[in-house]
Amino acid sequence: MTIQLFGAILGVVVFILILMFRLPNWLTYVAVAPIVVFTGAMTTKEVYAVFSSSGLQLMYIICIFMGLMTATGLDSIIGNTVVTQANKVAHGDEKKMERMLLLVLFVFGNIFSFFLANNHVAMALVPVIYGIAKRTKLSYSKMILFVIFSTTIGGACTLVGTTSNVYANTALLDSGLKGLGMFDFAWVGVPVMILGGIYLIFCNKMCPSYEETVPGDAQVLLEAGAAASAEMRKKQHLVCGGFVLFLIGMVADSVMDLPGFSPYFFGYGIIAILYFFKVAKPKQFFTSISSQLVLFCAGINLAIAIINITPLGDIFSNFFITAIGESDNLYVITAILWAGTVVMTQFMNNMACAGVLAPVAIGLSEHLGADPRAMVMAIAMAATSSYLTPMASGTNQLLMPFTNLKFQDFARYGWPLLIINFICCMLILPVVFPFF
Repeated sequence: MTIQLFGAILGVVVFILILMFRLPNWLTYVAVAPIVVFTGAMTTKEVYAVFSSSGLQLMYIICIFMGLMTATGLDSIIGNTVVTQANKVAHGDEKKMERMLLLVLFVFGNIFSFFLANNHVAMALVPVIYGIAKRTKLSYSKMILFVIFSTTIGGACTLVGTTSNVYANTALLDSGLKGLGMFDFAWVGVPVMILGGIYLIFCNKMCPSYEETVPGDAQVLLEAGAAASAEMRKKQHLVCGGFVLFLIGMVADSVMDLPGFSPYFFGYGIIAILYFFKVAKPKQFFTSISSQLVLFCAGINLAIAIINITPLGDIFSNFFITAIGESDNLYVITAILWAGTVVMTQFMNNMACAGVLAPVAIGLSEHLGADPRAMVMAIAMAATSSYLTPMASGTNQLLMPFTNLKFQDFARYGWPLLIINFICCMLILPVVFPFF
């Protein structure tokens, strides 16, 4: 074993251990970068290049728009709309009240998770859930776990709905291949959403319910939207319109060949225009972006680069090739890719898991002469199956502190979603995205 290969292996091991033991995410870049540079696994130029990936640009844009939504009160309007609808159904039959409240949270959580990062949507609903818990005495921990799973399966339906999809697609783009479209994920994501939603709502008794008091003085301002000034409403319309334009640019780029067009620079242009319209103060554009987030995204990009640049990618690919053997059976290949990814994603952030394994799938597809998009799609859908542990996704990690949930609560309520995802992937992926 060469010192360069040792450095690549050590870098990936350190990357995984940081996530498994829930150390600060920003350590993924800070700790791994010196390892791969000083062992000669990567050059300093290659390490610096991870800050210029398309995936990181998309994260910047989404976070800036989230900051603008917070600054203009759009996030409160979204939350208030959920509460208003929930209050309407909460005055009916008490036996049906909980199920109806969950249905409202599911519908709104899914709709917004299609176009906003699901962790942001889930986080925005926390004060809404606290408000509902105060009015209904339902367990807010139970509702938060419900929302975590709801926004996860909703976000899996589009390219921008979850970061694991973003980073799986980034691996394709960084390899010079055609990326996945905005709604390519919907072929599997929507059936999972429908079946998963039926399970989550009608079998909600499987979700632990705790007797608890809402922390602090949780309040939901139902009149926030109506109380906004005419100037603030104008800013809200501008931000909403700008975000919709950016999404249209994303969709157009995925379905049409537009020479010279980049949806990311289109998004930056829209943000620049919003700045000159003074929709928010300069610092409010970056309230959702932190140095920790940038370093974590860079850490994921670095892990992807290690797989792509060093011989480590070939080692991982050979492992899957050995498992697959001589089989060209689409169902065997899908099952092996899916199972390997699901096991990994329960112990490390699903965004990181998709970013690490997608390049492996691309290398495997080259060996088999298969369509790399099909294999990356299998990796992406499996990576969204972050239902069994609190550390399986950024959404799980982010919302866990707001609850009284225990480690085993995720697996108790989440394992049927794993089965649903597997069945849908096995039945749909080989048909819609044939490998050969």
